[in-house]
Amino acid sequence: MHRLSLDVRCALSAVAFSAIALSAVSTSARAQHSEIQPGARVRIAAPGIVAGRYVGTVLTRSADTVELGAPGTAPVKVPFARVTSIEVSRGSSRALGAARGVAWGAPIGLVVGVLAAAGTDSDPYCFGTCSSGGSYKAGIIAASTLGGALWGAGIGAIVGRERWERFDIAPRSAFDFRDGRTRFGMAVKF
Repeated sequence: MHRLSLDVRCALSAVAFSAIALSAVSTSARAQHSEIQPGARVRIAAPGIVAGRYVGTVLTRSADTVELGAPGTAPVKVPFARVTSIEVSRGSSRALGAARGVAWGAPIGLVVGVLAAAGTDSDPYCFGTCSSGGSYKAGIIAASTLGGALWGAGIGAIVGRERWERFDIAPRSAFDFRDGRTRFGMAVKF
């Protein structure tokens, strides 16, 4: 019986490991892209194809390209090889909207409260019975801040905020030879 040398066995095991690793990566990439179906609302980043992050609805999808549309714009075809991030909308969340409303309403209420408290030094309705202490000013500021937070939470809950689920894209690099110019792109996540 012929035995394989140690070098040949190491090389074969390295090839087998590489094949398994590549199949696992391609399977997870296919699973990530399976969420991108016609009708889904997505937010993508694809440098050189779209500026910044593009939000649109998937119109058509092939194995290597997705076509996105947004109101008032022409449809955009984006190759998956150029996509650096993909997020799929999971609908609107009233709780996230309320939290965002508090984050906006409380500081606005604080500014209004500070301005209102600063204007109470010369109150024309105070005829000698008002105290000159600052405790009422702190109350005005606190009540205004609380009021701003409550108004913000209410408005934010009514409006809502869109929830996005992010899908990781495997690090990769690409060359682009369009327009007679060579471009190099790389996506690396830390």
